[in-house]
Amino acid sequence: MTTESRKQTPGVYRRKVGDAMVTVINDGFLDIPMAILRGTTHGDMEALMREHFHEGGPRLTVNAFVIETETNKILVDAGGGSTTVYSMGRLPANLSAAGFDPSDFDTVLLTHIHPDHSSGLMDESGQPLFPRAEIIIHKDDFDFWSDEERRGRSAAAVPYTGSADALLSSHRGRFRVVEGGEVAPGITQLPLPGHTPGHSGYQLDSAGQTLVMWGDTVHVPELQIPVPGITSEFDVDENLAAENRRKIFNHVASERLLVTGGHLHLPGFAHLVKEGEGFRLVPEAWRVEL
Repeated sequence: MTTESRKQTPGVYRRKVGDAMVTVINDGFLDIPMAILRGTTHGDMEALMREHFHEGGPRLTVNAFVIETETNKILVDAGGGSTTVYSMGRLPANLSAAGFDPSDFDTVLLTHIHPDHSSGLMDESGQPLFPRAEIIIHKDDFDFWSDEERRGRSAAAVPYTGSADALLSSHRGRFRVVEGGEVAPGITQLPLPGHTPGHSGYQLDSAGQTLVMWGDTVHVPELQIPVPGITSEFDVDENLAAENRRKIFNHVASERLLVTGGHLHLPGFAHLVKEGEGFRLVPEAWRVEL
């Protein structure tokens, strides 16, 4: 029995939402140190991780999504690409395994301009990987990352300026900046600023069913769902990030809405229920048939 790393089956999972098909496309994972998180003691966070049978620092699942409707084929976020750490960059192979080609997509919806969500839009040479796609992003995020002086004053933003510049320059002229509202038929942008100034989720409504895609509202579900006040040193505005986390949590819990996010563990769909001062995630069971 070899001890070398062996690949799992392709990271692809499909689910119908009304008349639309949503496919989770895994891009890999990202390990982060507990030290970048705050909002409660490290002892409390370690205890929460142990409750989930996880020792050590958090491991973040990194996902992108494909939405297929009658009129559009849309990619939501794009993972970290080949220019980030070794554990990401699996999007192209998993898209292919799911039967998609980069030329299929007419639209990319970005939740925000951070490398684990947007660097996958570029190939290994730094050129656009999705040749036809218009890139939709909230105006506040586009403006922030385009302003060298403003982003330079944010310690949370400085580590990501290089990847932001690479994206903005390689896709110049291909962005459509919006400020919430409907961005494609049946898809609404939900501004959730804090993590970045224009961080946003997206809501899909189709044939009476709803899916909320909350972006980076949650990085570590084991921690931030039971304790929504836990933030990261890479949140541009930590207080606002926590405030909007509670806001969207209360909304999806009270309305019993289906949710997913870039860092929810596969297969990636869940519901949220209020529990004490926090919430509890109820992951949806793997569906054998669509």
